[in-house]
Amino acid sequence: MDLKPILIIGALQSEIDYLVKKLDDCESIKNGIYKFYKGTVNNYPVVIAKSEVGLINAASCLTIAIEKYNPTCILNPGTAGGIIEDRHKKDIIIGVECFNILSSKTPYKELGEGSDSRDWEFMTFSDGEIDELKIYKSDDRLTKIANNLKQKYKYGNVYDGIVGSADVWNREKDKLKYLSDKYNVSCEDMELIAIYTIAKNYNIPALGIKIMSDNELLGEQYEPIVATYCQEFTYEFLKELIKDLKNE
Repeated sequence: MDLKPILIIGALQSEIDYLVKKLDDCESIKNGIYKFYKGTVNNYPVVIAKSEVGLINAASCLTIAIEKYNPTCILNPGTAGGIIEDRHKKDIIIGVECFNILSSKTPYKELGEGSDSRDWEFMTFSDGEIDELKIYKSDDRLTKIANNLKQKYKYGNVYDGIVGSADVWNREKDKLKYLSDKYNVSCEDMELIAIYTIAKNYNIPALGIKIMSDNELLGEQYEPIVATYCQEFTYEFLKELIKDLKNE
């Protein structure tokens, strides 16, 4: 019986290159602007996708990957901007929850009354459903495996957390503090909400593994090497996941 592959999707080459090197019998395939790497880890099929940056690219690439490879689950490792004061650069956030921090409804205001994004109401818009904020959650089984590996990560701490996701790079400290204080958002990225949404639409388990590459509130500056640290943790996770899948 053919095994359904584990799919790993990352936006940047720097977010997947370590993992690609871990593939045995690696084959590179291109579909439009998206790259896919097929191979195995411990004799289990793994596909790694490079989606490029942003929600549209993540959704497009993931849809292609699902239709083409029919994965058993989806992992999204990558870098994210830290926006909470008790988490630091190099800490990893297991994305147990995620929502779109730009999908919103603004209050009515007349001309000249100004605009303040902290007054906007986060909302997920749907056809035939109530328009309200939808929180997307990670898969419980995948989250449990990640939690069991927390002590093995050597560069910082690993926390469960909420990821705010959108095509936005927030550097306004008042906005960052608003997101962390009111919604308990730990970090921001530009892909995870698309990945969780598409995964849910296809009923495929998914997990985001995000490492803080910086923290504007704490003045901790971007450090490229953290992308590799995240992949090292993801690789340890991948090996444990493969053991779990083989024992089914």
